[in-house]
Amino acid sequence: MTEGDCDDSGLGGYPGRLQKLIDSLRPGTHTLNLGRSGWTSTDLIDGQGGQPSELTQAIAAHANVALVWIGSNDLWYLYEYGPEPMTAGAEQADLAVYQANIDRILRQLTGHHATVFIALLDDQSKRPVVAHPDPTEPAFPGTTAADLARMSAHVKAYNYIIRRKAAQYKAVAVDFSRTTIFTSAATLCSDGNHPNAAGYARIAAIWFAAVKARL
Repeated sequence: MTEGDCDDSGLGGYPGRLQKLIDSLRPGTHTLNLGRSGWTSTDLIDGQGGQPSELTQAIAAHANVALVWIGSNDLWYLYEYGPEPMTAGAEQADLAVYQANIDRILRQLTGHHATVFIALLDDQSKRPVVAHPDPTEPAFPGTTAADLARMSAHVKAYNYIIRRKAAQYKAVAVDFSRTTIFTSAATLCSDGNHPNAAGYARIAAIWFAAVKARL
């Protein structure tokens, strides 16, 4: 989502749109989009496939404000490639990794004097992608109906971690958990997963509403 998959408008997903909104209040502000499609919270920290760590790049850029939105791929990979049937032990191990990653991300960003905003996650099990493009050929064939039910509960545990760590590091939690952006055809691209241009515009507006008081 942060990289801007499915946005054919040339505006650069929500970061490009957010740049324009911020510029209206703080002309000359520079936005650096470090999003990488398919990356997990571990990849954000460590990098992947020869590409450098997003966290390291953000720190090196001396970010004044950092927006963090991570966890979607952690969820999909857990239920797509994890044990079948899924076990409570695997879920607990995943939560431990996710919590440690969120702690490290927030600790390092705030430790380098960035004001951090972190997104609460939507319930990915409700996205149309789970049955796209054909219910007989799902995008995530290893993710069963039982997995989706567990994912729905698991994202609440992720959001609990996000809220708790945000409070610990005085970051601001931005609520995407109740948005309809990821369930409405009007704001989704044809893959049933990523936003379209209208969806990215709404995402930018939500981020802007959160950050403008700190600009």
